[in-house]
Amino acid sequence: MVPPSMRLDPKKLRQDAQRLQKARRASLVGRETTGTTKAIREALPTIRQLRKDEVSWPAIAQALAAQGVVQGKDRIPLTAKRLTALVSQIEARERKKALKAGNRERRDTVKHQVERVPRLTLSPDLVSPTETSDLPSSTEDDLRRAAFEKLQTVLKKE
Repeated sequence: MVPPSMRLDPKKLRQDAQRLQKARRASLVGRETTGTTKAIREALPTIRQLRKDEVSWPAIAQALAAQGVVQGKDRIPLTAKRLTALVSQIEARERKKALKAGNRERRDTVKHQVERVPRLTLSPDLVSPTETSDLPSSTEDDLRRAAFEKLQTVLKKE
């Protein structure tokens, strides 16, 4: 039994949840406010190449800051620590997006069946008569049919 102090008013709960949801949308959390993330995303191929050329993170961050890439509301120059964090975040999003795209299967496309390669068998003159009846079937359906036929002989009423 629910104590009286914990009883919920569904109508009020719905109103409160909708009001709070609207307030969340207006929040700037998770959104690009200074454009730094967007600038880093666009410069990512160049940054990767600079890293391959063994240019340090602080040097890359200083070069980006010299071109006006800033961080935060105070618009301070980009630091190496912030740069590496942004690059890691962008790469993680790319991996997640690629994984989602790979797992997504379209339902409006036709699936093509792969042609089965015939199973290799010995020629009839090399197989003894007892071996031919005991050879396993090549497909699951064949195995089921064979098992069903064996059951039919046992279950047959005379």
